Amino acid sequence: MMNYETKIKEILGEDVLISEVGETSNKVFKVNTGSEIVYVKFYRDNSSHVDNELKIYDLVDDKYLKEVVYKSDSPKMAIFKELVGKTIDELSSEELNNNCDKIVDSIVDYFSNISSNKTTGYGLLDENLCGKSNDFIEFLRTRQKDTSDTLKDYPELSSIADELLDKYGNIIASDNSLVPIDTNMKNVMVCDDGSIKFVDPGEMISGPILMGYGDFAAHTYKTVLYDKLVEKLNLSSDEEKLMRIYAIFSSLNILAFLRKLGVTELDKVIPFGNSYTFYDLISEHLEYLGSKRLVKKTF
Repeated sequence: MMNYETKIKEILGEDVLISEVGETSNKVFKVNTGSEIVYVKFYRDNSSHVDNELKIYDLVDDKYLKEVVYKSDSPKMAIFKELVGKTIDELSSEELNNNCDKIVDSIVDYFSNISSNKTTGYGLLDENLCGKSNDFIEFLRTRQKDTSDTLKDYPELSSIADELLDKYGNIIASDNSLVPIDTNMKNVMVCDDGSIKFVDPGEMISGPILMGYGDFAAHTYKTVLYDKLVEKLNLSSDEEKLMRIYAIFSSLNILAFLRKLGVTELDKVIPFGNSYTFYDLISEHLEYLGSKRLVKKTF
């Protein structure tokens, strides 16, 4: 097993100060070199998604990405310069309003740049950025069935995906675009220099760009960011329905992830930077789509 701190000192010097930031599917460390702060990420790719952060640098203009000062394939790792600023969830109401247009413009520009890259297959990506599924609708059904199975003790949640796919499957269009996902309000930063940066951009799928917008909408609905996004995109009626459906799917997937971590009071979970629960947000999307609002079951 690799000693992460030894590897960091091998690259940056013995006198650096190292502190672990967190651990999900990757290992991340904050390092004080004496002259600057950098972040070191070791990509372990041991989750359902392959983290494609470094490959994104080859696909798009890196103006929205962290500056890389070192990278390696063996071990798979990168060192990034520190970003100085606030993530969206940390902004005050005034700061959010002042930066809203710039944030949404950056979201649309960044998503459009990535989704201009076409691939093969659908859904979760392999190491070659190809989708692992042969059919987009089948990917959605399989992905959401896994989520529904995880949420089987929450019948008000576990039946939603099948109902929506049965009702709206006819308007779902397949696409082989690379699409960013997991763009929540903690993963987008307004830097002190005025730039917008995407903090943890490595998760992508092969599908329609509306899935990416739906993922962002899952976190930002009922905020000024959602309103500005809808205004900017000028969606048709079917497109807004699809974006809301993908927002619901994203919310359900997040709740299933939390359930696997042992969270039980899912009706109380609130997205980063939002004041409404996922239950509240899902309910409003369902109402827009002509379905019944969520009614929490008691056991």
